[in-house]
Amino acid sequence: MKKLLSYAALQLRRAARLLPRMLAVTLLLAVLTALAGLLFSRLRDDGADREPVRVALSGAVDGGMVGEALELLKSMDSSRFSLSLEPMEEAAAERALRAGTIDGLLLVPEGFAEAMMIGEHRPMTYVTLSGGADLGAQLVRELAETVSSLVLETENAVYGAQDYAAAQGEADPWSLGDRLVFRYALRILDRGRLYTLDTEAGRGMLSLPGSLLCGLSLLFVMLWAVGGAPFYTRRSRELGRVLQADGLGAAAQVLAEYLSSLLLMLCGLLAAGLLAGLLLGRFGLSVPELEGKDAGGVLRFALGALPTALMLCALQFLLYELADGAVAGVLLQFLNAVCQGYLAGCFYPNGFFPEGLRRFGAWLPAGAGMAQMRALLLPGEPSAAGPVWLWLALFLTLSVLFRFRRNRS
Repeated sequence: MKKLLSYAALQLRRAARLLPRMLAVTLLLAVLTALAGLLFSRLRDDGADREPVRVALSGAVDGGMVGEALELLKSMDSSRFSLSLEPMEEAAAERALRAGTIDGLLLVPEGFAEAMMIGEHRPMTYVTLSGGADLGAQLVRELAETVSSLVLETENAVYGAQDYAAAQGEADPWSLGDRLVFRYALRILDRGRLYTLDTEAGRGMLSLPGSLLCGLSLLFVMLWAVGGAPFYTRRSRELGRVLQADGLGAAAQVLAEYLSSLLLMLCGLLAAGLLAGLLLGRFGLSVPELEGKDAGGVLRFALGALPTALMLCALQFLLYELADGAVAGVLLQFLNAVCQGYLAGCFYPNGFFPEGLRRFGAWLPAGAGMAQMRALLLPGEPSAAGPVWLWLALFLTLSVLFRFRRNRS
């Protein structure tokens, strides 16, 4: 125990010497992270994510029944708020599609409306960028499939009704078909009365500021290890073997060094938290989940998120333990932060990911940390700290095993 306390005191002294330099790097990283979050929040507040999807219409759209139908859609249909249909020359539309100013191009063949009136099917052509997988392209593709199915089934119903009326001896089955088409059109255009659109955060979901708070905080902690390279990479490998021979085992070495690195991280998090509070007050930003809470409530949230910080610090310690040299360690930390941050939803909501990828991200250490912080902000949510403590124990155990193996080699 005496040797452990002596080694821990030496590590704390080494951490104290590095503290001013690392605090400067930490504050710079905190400012950059806060500015990124502020920029993203302002872009969302400007309503850029609620702009309608733009689709160009080319071909036989000038005048005629297609042009009249387009004008009717623009003036009456509720979808004009989410979908913008813009007549455009085909060459200009292709250039706009490549430039990314529109989401798709719909080509209407010549004689489309006339062919529909006589029962001839002339399909439209929808063009999008190769491999387009953004939200706008997915929405338009789904809309195109829905409209295609709707038009085909409407044609079948109208022509079937006309054939049935003619077989029953109706003198003018075509007028009956026209009235049926009119009734179908009224049903489609009046579908807005069937539902009420309400845009709000879903049950069990964080608001945008709350999601940014969790995601950017987690990303900041993972990137902190890049700035903490001087503490981790300047450790003497030979000293570990000497201490092992002198009776200070691998577990004691890892414990002393881990506690010192944890102290450095907590000092950086404290400074970053104070800076974040000043920036939030300066720009008038607020987190709905923390509104109405006093300083004690914010402090309870910070203390509740402490297991995530402990777990990520242990992960960073293990990665530096595995790396050979400073460059390899920094690259490993950066790749870990980027990959886990993306899959855990720090950059982009993981709700848009496929189901398998979403489950995989939830099992990662960063995903467990996001779930634990999310549970702290949502009232009534059960604690999600169990996986975090399991990851912490696993990382420390692996660090001890790798240190023991290297000391004995």
